Amino acid sequence: MIKNIIFDMGGVIVDVHRDRAIRNFKAIGVDDAENFIDAYHHKGIFIDIENGDIDAGEFCRLLCKHAGKKISREGIENAWKSIIDLPPEYKLEYIQELRKTHRVFLLTNNNPFIMDWACAPGFTQSGNALSDYFDKLYISYKMKCTKPGLKIYNMMIEDAGINPAESLFIDDSEQNIKAGKECGLQVYLAKNGTDWREDVSLMLRTQ
Repeated sequence: MIKNIIFDMGGVIVDVHRDRAIRNFKAIGVDDAENFIDAYHHKGIFIDIENGDIDAGEFCRLLCKHAGKKISREGIENAWKSIIDLPPEYKLEYIQELRKTHRVFLLTNNNPFIMDWACAPGFTQSGNALSDYFDKLYISYKMKCTKPGLKIYNMMIEDAGINPAESLFIDDSEQNIKAGKECGLQVYLAKNGTDWREDVSLMLRTQ
């Protein structure tokens, strides 16, 4: 029986737009942005900030150095935030319903530019913060590790006090899903930009 549900953020709760982010980083002077930005696992300093190896200030400094020009923090924040859309209300309402019968968590590879925005009031159309919809958020840069490394899954499992066999993990990356399986989680592979509610409800009913 599934008692816990763990959601990824990008590609599951919010749609991811890699090409849009690349265009916006190029517009502020990062001419080779496509070499760093990936729909699932960034590279270079873009993954370093999600790993928690560098903070937002250091990221800005290193990005300016890489671009060979001064880039405003606001410009960098806006470029980062352009990689996702706001969460659709129907998904948030579904998560609220799930919380009546399940514990619900977020496990995301992410950075402070996006998560400071997402966890502030007004991120959702209803005026709430994304954090209002979950029992707890597990965020890579705070945990100092990223998916698909097994460490972040095991840290979450231990901290939340959950039984992996009673927990459903929903992610849009095949690598992340494979890692979740290795940790004993039940899994569902979502597709970016889709409505996965019916599939998830079916899994919950048949457990």
